[in-house]
Amino acid sequence: MTTLDPQSTRGNRAEPEQDKNLAATACDAVFHPDALLDLADQLQCTTIPRRYALTFLEMLQARVERILATISNNDTEDAMDAVLSLKVNAHMVGARSLEKTCNGLEQSLLHGDMRGAARNAVALPCNIDTLRTAMSDFLFGTFGDRTTADN
Repeated sequence: MTTLDPQSTRGNRAEPEQDKNLAATACDAVFHPDALLDLADQLQCTTIPRRYALTFLEMLQARVERILATISNNDTEDAMDAVLSLKVNAHMVGARSLEKTCNGLEQSLLHGDMRGAARNAVALPCNIDTLRTAMSDFLFGTFGDRTTADN
């Protein structure tokens, strides 16, 4: 029988610092604040980017539901309008995973592939909570706002 060194069995669990890095990487895939920081730099204030981001988060659920409804109704034109609108706004706030999903939806819609669009659209709601948390943490920490986006 082999005796295991307790230190050698730790390979199943990441170090706390590694956990933080993994969480940061996962969060970075969902949200990256560069777009909001750039906007704040250009405007020389944080108020407008903060309001824009909070409005984005407040409207997000309804926008996702609109996309899902238009795709399920095979309404390509309205689906494209909703997808492009969300894609542009997601880019403006740094919502990377939403932007990426919208890019895939756009391609499916452009090629008339409503089944593909429907398959891709189910990914839209998946990161809403993570995005809301990441953006709220950013807005609270970096922009110094005590407002959360739990609406």
